[in-house]
Amino acid sequence: MLDQPATSTPTAPAPARRLAEEVRASLAYVRDTIEITRGEHDLLDAWILTAALDANMATVMRDPALLAVYGGADQSAPDELRRPVSVNAIAQSLVLPFETVRRRVLRLARQGLCVVGPQGVVVPNGAVTTEAYRDQMLGRYQRARRLHHDLKAIGALPDDLAAPPAPVQEPPLRAVNWALSEYVLRTCHDLILLTGALIASRVLLELVVSNIEALPGEALPDWAADPARIGRATRTAALARSLRVPPETVRRHLNGLEGQGFCLRRDDGWVATAPPQALPRLLAMGEANHANIKRLFARLRPLGALAAWEAEPA
Repeated sequence: MLDQPATSTPTAPAPARRLAEEVRASLAYVRDTIEITRGEHDLLDAWILTAALDANMATVMRDPALLAVYGGADQSAPDELRRPVSVNAIAQSLVLPFETVRRRVLRLARQGLCVVGPQGVVVPNGAVTTEAYRDQMLGRYQRARRLHHDLKAIGALPDDLAAPPAPVQEPPLRAVNWALSEYVLRTCHDLILLTGALIASRVLLELVVSNIEALPGEALPDWAADPARIGRATRTAALARSLRVPPETVRRHLNGLEGQGFCLRRDDGWVATAPPQALPRLLAMGEANHANIKRLFARLRPLGALAAWEAEPA
């Protein structure tokens, strides 16, 4: 669905398969990272907190001196270094109604997960220095390690990224997570703009991943050309279990996506599709993802993450 729409030959060229496998690996990684970050939170709440924290830490992430001090696992930047973000900016970044975000932010503030002040919303130091949050960071780190392994195995990493510098003992876990968060949020933003709604984009992501995760690599270029025929259908109940939302919620969004041309109900379940009018955007998203993957690993390389992953058993 994100690859070239042209009809493929029975033996797909290596670049076509590599690009399709890169798309599959990237989408599975984004899906898994969303769930790791979500934890036991409501899906929208987790997204709002992630978007707010990403904005809060922008100043620290761009300052090498601050990154060196606060990029490790043990301590995070004090609240006075966190840049507040407005409710409106969060709403715009996630394509959510302002009132929805405002109402949820106030509830999250009552739970101590964020602070709302005159300048905007801040996810405080205390919310990201708990054992539970450290476990989340480790989970995202290990999932990114698997993404690196998957992409290297299919030859999707350029030589300069596949050959990292000398290993370091322990990559700065928090700084690595900031880089990962930037990539995931950028990918999610593209998916949200594609469907026009955050939850619908999450349903479509789950559907695509479930359709293709068990396909052999050689079938992926054919799936990209004809997803409705090649994709392995998924039932509504299975999607609801994966998404941890009621089946009726999933069914409502699938019906909406079907009206947009992004999925199709077959006798054996639902499959993602590529409406003709969306093909230019889908192709652009595939190209953008390739560039964003390179950008992500270029950021991870000087942090020592690639060297550490190379030194570990696959």
